[in-house]
Amino acid sequence: MHIKDFIGNISTSDSSRTKRARIHQGWWRAFVLKHAAGQHPIKKDMTVCNVLPDQTAGYSNFITESIGDLAERKAKEHNNTKNSAGIIEMNRLKTNLLSSQPLCFNFFGLLALDHELGLKTIKAFFPEITGFSGVKFEYAPSPKEEYTNDNSAFDVALEVSIGDQRGLIGIECKYTEPFSPHEYRKSDYENIHNASNNFLASYEVLTSSTFNQLYRNQLIAEALLQKGHYQFVKTALFCSSDDENAKNVGHEFSKMIKSGFTVIDFFEYITAMQKLDLTPTQRKNTMMLWARYMAHELSHAAALEY
Repeated sequence: MHIKDFIGNISTSDSSRTKRARIHQGWWRAFVLKHAAGQHPIKKDMTVCNVLPDQTAGYSNFITESIGDLAERKAKEHNNTKNSAGIIEMNRLKTNLLSSQPLCFNFFGLLALDHELGLKTIKAFFPEITGFSGVKFEYAPSPKEEYTNDNSAFDVALEVSIGDQRGLIGIECKYTEPFSPHEYRKSDYENIHNASNNFLASYEVLTSSTFNQLYRNQLIAEALLQKGHYQFVKTALFCSSDDENAKNVGHEFSKMIKSGFTVIDFFEYITAMQKLDLTPTQRKNTMMLWARYMAHELSHAAALEY
């Protein structure tokens, strides 16, 4: 019997980085969660290692029960809200260990459930922030027709303040998925772009496939400011420490925005939290994040079999 027999099937079309992450999530499912492999989301007659069986998943895709409960509640609220951008697919949220949506809740749910921890963590990256009041998941203002008029959304939005100024930090989260290659352009984008003085690059450059997804998120930020909903909106990318392409794109994009753009990777985030004066439970949760998303050494022997 080999380790891969317990972990199960992988995809033959993965990049090397995605393959490694998939195997690690399969290892987590098999040896930490002790669940069987679940149904492939497309090839229904197959199982795949990074998916939990939907009938037994519960909150297993989350590092704590409280985060699982938060994720379920927020997903239902989002999906029941008229004119919300997109749908949070509940089955994917609860069963796909490789998805970036449960990742958002695992990393930022800790902040949503503990605002004191949230403020201290945020200040590690945005030291000027003085207040933190909550987290929005899959957030876009509505009705969308009055903003970007598309399904763009911040994966995570942190409600913050600087003194008496109310603000937002909108974050795009990536795990293994690349940026969308599509070049979306529409008059709504141009209208927001032309009304802003924040862009240092042309509309043509910003709507190119390299920057299009980050640009559309930035347009949400600009529209929120233009409508007067916030006094400031900051934007950021949150990605895996080994995702050099995403980090490079984020750093290049930051040169095109006067207000700046912040790139935060998993290692930096976990390290910032671990430097805080944490309770034993809080420290354990940071270690769970590390083991779940970064500690590929744990599944090294399994990876050698694929």
